[in-house]
Amino acid sequence: MSLPEIAGLLRRHFIAVLAVLIIAAGVAYGFKHTAPTYTENGTLVFVPPISGAKPNPFEAVGGALTEAAGTVAAQTMSPQGQQQIARAGGTAQIDVELLNGYNLQYPNFSNPYLTVSTTSKDFPAVHQTFAVVTKVLTDQFTAAQVRDGVAPNNRIVILPAGDTGPLLEQGSSKRALAGLIILTLIAIFAVASFLDRHPIRLLPSTRRRAAEPRPSPVRTPRVRPGNPAAPDY
Repeated sequence: MSLPEIAGLLRRHFIAVLAVLIIAAGVAYGFKHTAPTYTENGTLVFVPPISGAKPNPFEAVGGALTEAAGTVAAQTMSPQGQQQIARAGGTAQIDVELLNGYNLQYPNFSNPYLTVSTTSKDFPAVHQTFAVVTKVLTDQFTAAQVRDGVAPNNRIVILPAGDTGPLLEQGSSKRALAGLIILTLIAIFAVASFLDRHPIRLLPSTRRRAAEPRPSPVRTPRVRPGNPAAPDY
Protein backbone atom coordinates (compact mmCIF):
# COMPACT_ATOMS: atom_id res chain seq x y z
CA MET A 1 0.00 0.00 0.00
CA SER A 2 1.44 3.34 -1.07
CA LEU A 3 1.56 6.45 1.07
CA PRO A 4 -1.30 8.19 -0.81
CA GLU A 5 -3.47 5.10 -0.30
CA ILE A 6 -2.64 5.05 3.41
CA ALA A 7 -3.43 8.76 3.70
CA GLY A 8 -6.73 8.24 1.91
CA LEU A 9 -7.60 5.33 4.18
CA LEU A 10 -6.97 7.40 7.30
CA ARG A 11 -8.93 10.37 5.92
CA ARG A 12 -11.95 8.19 5.14
CA HIS A 13 -12.05 6.96 8.73
CA PHE A 14 -10.82 10.04 10.55
CA ILE A 15 -13.25 9.69 13.46
CA ALA A 16 -12.20 6.10 14.17
CA VAL A 17 -8.52 7.05 13.98
CA LEU A 18 -9.14 9.95 16.35
CA ALA A 19 -10.91 7.64 18.81
CA VAL A 20 -7.95 5.23 18.82
CA LEU A 21 -5.53 8.10 19.43
CA ILE A 22 -7.63 9.39 22.35
CA ILE A 23 -7.68 5.93 23.94
CA ALA A 24 -3.90 5.58 23.48
CA ALA A 25 -3.35 9.01 25.04
CA GLY A 26 -5.44 7.95 28.05
CA VAL A 27 -3.39 4.78 28.48
CA ALA A 28 -0.14 6.76 28.24
CA TYR A 29 -1.44 9.22 30.84
CA GLY A 30 -2.25 6.31 33.14
CA PHE A 31 1.25 4.88 32.72
CA LYS A 32 2.83 8.21 33.49
CA HIS A 33 0.80 8.89 36.64
CA THR A 34 0.76 5.39 38.12
CA ALA A 35 2.23 5.23 41.61
CA PRO A 36 5.58 3.40 41.82
CA THR A 37 5.80 -0.07 43.33
CA TYR A 38 8.35 -1.03 45.97
CA THR A 39 9.58 -4.49 46.89
CA GLU A 40 11.88 -6.04 49.49
CA ASN A 41 13.47 -9.46 49.14
CA GLY A 42 15.38 -11.57 51.62
CA THR A 43 16.43 -15.11 52.42
CA LEU A 44 15.84 -17.13 55.57
CA VAL A 45 18.39 -19.86 56.23
CA PHE A 46 17.41 -22.92 58.29
CA VAL A 47 20.52 -23.80 60.28
CA PRO A 48 20.57 -27.28 61.88
CA PRO A 49 22.04 -27.94 65.32
CA ILE A 50 25.70 -28.81 65.61
CA SER A 51 26.30 -32.53 65.27
CA GLY A 52 29.22 -34.13 67.06
CA ALA A 53 29.07 -37.26 64.92
CA LYS A 54 29.17 -35.52 61.56
CA PRO A 55 31.40 -32.57 60.61
CA ASN A 56 28.72 -31.24 58.29
CA PRO A 57 25.54 -30.70 60.34
CA PHE A 58 23.41 -30.69 57.19
CA GLU A 59 24.28 -34.36 56.66
CA ALA A 60 22.79 -35.22 60.05
CA VAL A 61 19.29 -34.00 59.16
CA GLY A 62 19.23 -34.81 55.43
CA GLY A 63 16.07 -33.78 53.63
CA ALA A 64 14.13 -33.14 56.85
CA LEU A 65 15.45 -29.59 56.94
CA THR A 66 14.11 -28.79 53.48
CA GLU A 67 10.78 -30.41 54.34
CA ALA A 68 10.55 -28.27 57.47
CA ALA A 69 11.25 -25.13 55.48
CA GLY A 70 8.61 -26.10 52.91
CA THR A 71 6.07 -26.70 55.66
CA VAL A 72 6.78 -23.28 57.17
CA ALA A 73 6.34 -21.64 53.77
CA ALA A 74 3.01 -23.40 53.19
CA GLN A 75 1.73 -22.40 56.64
CA THR A 76 2.76 -18.78 56.12
CA MET A 77 1.04 -18.54 52.72
CA SER A 78 -2.14 -20.22 53.96
CA PRO A 79 -5.22 -18.03 54.66
CA GLN A 80 -4.71 -18.49 58.40
CA GLY A 81 -1.06 -17.47 58.14
CA GLN A 82 -1.88 -14.38 56.11
CA GLN A 83 -4.52 -13.38 58.65
CA GLN A 84 -1.95 -13.65 61.45
CA ILE A 85 0.46 -11.45 59.49
CA ALA A 86 -2.30 -8.90 58.85
CA ARG A 87 -3.20 -8.83 62.56
CA ALA A 88 0.48 -8.27 63.38
CA GLY A 89 0.56 -5.18 61.13
CA GLY A 90 1.56 -6.55 57.73
CA THR A 91 -0.28 -4.73 54.96
CA ALA A 92 1.85 -5.39 51.87
CA GLN A 93 1.57 -8.33 49.51
CA ILE A 94 3.81 -11.21 50.59
CA ASP A 95 5.35 -14.28 48.99
CA VAL A 96 7.19 -17.00 50.90
CA GLU A 97 8.53 -20.06 49.12
CA LEU A 98 11.39 -22.52 49.03
CA LEU A 99 14.43 -21.35 47.13
CA ASN A 100 14.55 -24.69 45.34
CA GLY A 101 10.80 -25.30 45.42
CA TYR A 102 10.65 -25.72 41.66
CA ASN A 103 12.76 -28.89 41.94
CA LEU A 104 11.30 -30.83 44.85
CA GLN A 105 11.81 -34.13 43.02
CA TYR A 106 15.57 -33.68 43.32
CA PRO A 107 15.92 -30.95 45.97
CA ASN A 108 19.21 -29.49 47.05
CA PHE A 109 19.22 -30.63 50.66
CA SER A 110 22.31 -28.64 51.54
CA ASN A 111 20.47 -25.34 50.89
CA PRO A 112 17.22 -25.24 52.90
CA TYR A 113 16.44 -21.60 52.21
CA LEU A 114 13.19 -19.64 52.12
CA THR A 115 12.83 -16.57 49.96
CA VAL A 116 10.61 -13.84 51.41
CA SER A 117 9.38 -10.91 49.36
CA THR A 118 6.95 -8.09 50.09
CA THR A 119 5.45 -5.73 47.52
CA SER A 120 3.40 -2.57 47.89
CA LYS A 121 2.96 0.95 46.56
CA ASP A 122 3.34 2.17 50.15
CA PHE A 123 7.06 2.54 50.85
CA PRO A 124 6.97 2.15 54.68
CA ALA A 125 4.58 -0.83 54.45
CA VAL A 126 7.11 -2.85 52.43
CA HIS A 127 9.76 -3.03 55.15
CA GLN A 128 7.22 -3.19 57.98
CA THR A 129 5.51 -6.21 56.42
CA PHE A 130 8.87 -7.88 55.73
CA ALA A 131 9.83 -7.52 59.39
CA VAL A 132 6.42 -8.84 60.48
CA VAL A 133 6.65 -11.89 58.21
CA THR A 134 10.16 -12.72 59.42
CA LYS A 135 9.20 -12.39 63.09
CA VAL A 136 5.91 -14.31 62.85
CA LEU A 137 7.51 -17.10 60.82
CA THR A 138 10.47 -17.46 63.19
CA ASP A 139 8.36 -17.28 66.38
CA GLN A 140 5.90 -19.90 65.14
CA PHE A 141 8.65 -22.29 64.09
CA THR A 142 10.44 -21.92 67.42
CA ALA A 143 7.17 -22.37 69.33
CA ALA A 144 6.46 -25.58 67.40
CA GLN A 145 9.87 -26.99 68.42
CA VAL A 146 9.21 -26.05 72.05
CA ARG A 147 5.82 -27.83 71.96
CA ASP A 148 7.52 -30.93 70.54
CA GLY A 149 9.97 -30.94 73.46
CA VAL A 150 13.10 -30.24 71.39
CA ALA A 151 16.00 -29.25 73.60
CA PRO A 152 17.47 -25.79 72.94
CA ASN A 153 20.79 -27.21 71.74
CA ASN A 154 18.98 -29.46 69.24
CA ARG A 155 16.68 -26.84 67.74
CA ILE A 156 16.81 -25.61 64.17
CA VAL A 157 17.56 -21.91 64.00
CA ILE A 158 16.26 -19.52 61.33
CA LEU A 159 18.69 -16.78 60.35
CA PRO A 160 17.91 -13.92 57.93
CA ALA A 161 20.39 -13.30 55.12
CA GLY A 162 20.56 -11.14 52.02
CA ASP A 163 17.89 -8.56 52.90
CA THR A 164 17.74 -6.03 50.06
CA GLY A 165 15.66 -3.44 51.88
CA PRO A 166 12.82 -1.59 50.12
CA LEU A 167 13.69 -1.09 46.45
CA LEU A 168 11.85 0.64 43.66
CA GLU A 169 10.75 -1.80 40.98
CA GLN A 170 12.54 -0.58 37.90
CA GLY A 171 10.62 -0.58 34.65
CA SER A 172 11.66 0.90 31.33
CA SER A 173 9.26 3.75 30.54
CA LYS A 174 10.90 4.15 27.14
CA ARG A 175 10.18 0.55 26.21
CA ALA A 176 6.60 0.87 27.45
CA LEU A 177 6.09 4.06 25.44
CA ALA A 178 7.59 2.49 22.31
CA GLY A 179 5.34 -0.55 22.71
CA LEU A 180 2.30 1.67 23.15
CA ILE A 181 3.14 3.62 19.97
CA ILE A 182 3.53 0.39 17.98
CA LEU A 183 0.25 -0.99 19.31
CA THR A 184 -1.50 2.31 18.55
CA LEU A 185 -0.31 2.26 14.92
CA ILE A 186 -1.42 -1.36 14.56
CA ALA A 187 -4.81 -0.53 16.06
CA ILE A 188 -5.28 2.48 13.75
CA PHE A 189 -4.60 0.48 10.58
CA ALA A 190 -6.64 -2.48 11.83
CA VAL A 191 -9.70 -0.36 12.63
CA ALA A 192 -9.42 1.68 9.43
CA SER A 193 -8.98 -1.43 7.27
CA PHE A 194 -11.91 -3.16 8.96
CA LEU A 195 -14.21 -0.18 8.41
CA ASP A 196 -13.01 0.09 4.82
CA ARG A 197 -13.88 -3.57 4.15
CA HIS A 198 -17.12 -3.44 6.16
CA PRO A 199 -18.65 -0.01 5.61
CA ILE A 200 -21.52 0.98 7.85
CA ARG A 201 -24.73 0.82 5.82
CA LEU A 202 -27.76 2.94 6.65
CA LEU A 203 -31.10 1.34 7.36
CA PRO A 204 -33.54 1.23 4.38
CA SER A 205 -35.80 3.90 5.90
CA THR A 206 -32.80 6.12 6.58
CA ARG A 207 -31.48 5.70 3.03
CA ARG A 208 -34.95 6.45 1.60
CA ARG A 209 -35.27 9.61 3.64
CA ALA A 210 -31.77 10.67 2.63
CA ALA A 211 -32.58 10.09 -1.07
CA GLU A 212 -35.90 11.96 -1.08
CA PRO A 213 -35.63 15.53 -2.41
CA ARG A 214 -36.24 18.16 0.16
CA PRO A 215 -39.14 20.53 -0.67
CA SER A 216 -38.27 24.15 -1.22
CA PRO A 217 -39.58 26.50 1.43
CA VAL A 218 -42.86 28.28 0.60
CA ARG A 219 -42.81 32.02 1.01
CA THR A 220 -45.94 33.62 2.43
CA PRO A 221 -47.01 36.73 0.43
CA ARG A 222 -47.26 40.01 2.21
CA VAL A 223 -50.06 42.40 1.31
CA ARG A 224 -49.09 45.99 0.68
CA PRO A 225 -50.94 48.41 2.93
CA GLY A 226 -51.98 50.72 0.05
CA ASN A 227 -52.95 48.08 -2.51
CA PRO A 228 -54.48 44.87 -1.05
CA ALA A 229 -54.82 43.31 -4.49
CA ALA A 230 -51.08 43.39 -5.18
CA PRO A 231 -49.22 41.03 -2.83
CA ASP A 232 -45.60 41.74 -2.12
CA TYR A 233 -43.17 38.81 -2.32
